[in-house]
Amino acid sequence: MQEAFLHYIWQFQHFNTRSLFTTQQEPIQVLQIGYANIHAGADFQQARLMIGALEWIGSVEIHIKSSDWKAHAHQQDEAYENVILHVVWLHDQEVHRSDGTLIPTLVLAPIVAPTLWKTYENLYQSTHPMPCKAHFASIDNIYKRQMLDQALMQRLERKAQQVLAIWEAQEHDWETVAYRLLARNFGFHLNAEPFERLARHLPLKVIQKHRNNILQIEALLFGMAGFLDSPPLDDYQAHLQQEYHFLTTKYQLPSQVIALHEWKFLRLRPANFPTVRIAQLASLLQQQTQLFAWLVYPDALIGHYTKLKIQPSAYWQEHYMFGRKHQRTAMLGSSALSNLLINTAVPLMVAYSTHRQEAWLLQQALGVLESLPAEENVVLRRWEMLGMAITSAFDSQGVLQWEQAYCQQKKCLSCSVGIQLMGKNQP
Repeated sequence: MQEAFLHYIWQFQHFNTRSLFTTQQEPIQVLQIGYANIHAGADFQQARLMIGALEWIGSVEIHIKSSDWKAHAHQQDEAYENVILHVVWLHDQEVHRSDGTLIPTLVLAPIVAPTLWKTYENLYQSTHPMPCKAHFASIDNIYKRQMLDQALMQRLERKAQQVLAIWEAQEHDWETVAYRLLARNFGFHLNAEPFERLARHLPLKVIQKHRNNILQIEALLFGMAGFLDSPPLDDYQAHLQQEYHFLTTKYQLPSQVIALHEWKFLRLRPANFPTVRIAQLASLLQQQTQLFAWLVYPDALIGHYTKLKIQPSAYWQEHYMFGRKHQRTAMLGSSALSNLLINTAVPLMVAYSTHRQEAWLLQQALGVLESLPAEENVVLRRWEMLGMAITSAFDSQGVLQWEQAYCQQKKCLSCSVGIQLMGKNQP
């Protein structure tokens, strides 16, 4: 038994409300269930009840057992002094307020349909990533879209808060925030952490001082990334080493931030090697004088794509590692471009919208997501197999949050699909 189930039962009144009695056999009439409370204090606030011949206005507290009241030390907390009804699954003792007066108790176990509990138990005990898999197709699409929108907004809010935390740590410098976020996302998950560390230790202002020299920008990035410590394999790498030695002395930079072994190459295609990504990032940083404005105020989505198709320097158009040639130009692919927009531009837009209280920026971010193709991975394919329409990045981002924050956490009773499924099993 979980309290979340009892909260759901009370909130939706899934029991016979016409014949309710306290443990003292006083009749109960629910006039208003109250408002769910997510802060300290009783679970439902401002409830209105008729208990016996008196109308009461106050809070409702919910527990699995009556004795949980004392186990949680509510008798010592003034926030629970206005509780007018104690709702429990099992009644094992009477509870009192601090002045000794008895708190009326409603026991749910005898008045809740067994089928309802069984439905919830099946969901909660499911080992499948989607507990409602067997019944998902039976739920009307309007509830799925409602949940998708809710999950997406939660995901955007979470990402925006992460961006704002960086902004606070960077003394409100939006340009550095954009640089840090962009660098991390050039790691494309597998190498995100070393890319982020690289940006954290290599100030953007230092890079900007050498915008007219791509070789020096590459020297700074590759050097601090640990790729210039070994004997050079060709003239290009040797030249980078010379430049890096000069620049670290000039700016008193650490000679190395990341050890070479920290970079992940295994199972990556050459086009995704961190060496190639660093070269692409160097080229982008040379060309974009105002990263933040470039990412947050795009003229159009197609403009984003055009600007992001950055050609790396001549050496990296023919190499994927130092001393190793290849025949393909190392440009970002369409899925990589979408990934950068989804995880860099959109969170920046939402964070800046939150900071400036400008709703149009949020709408712009949503428009970008709606214009981008849906991501592709095993999670999304599983949802599509169950009939979920995923046609854009708006949908795929919402689904990913839905599964992560609700399905995996078994929060079925906070999900509109789960609520509808439970309602179908209410007699």
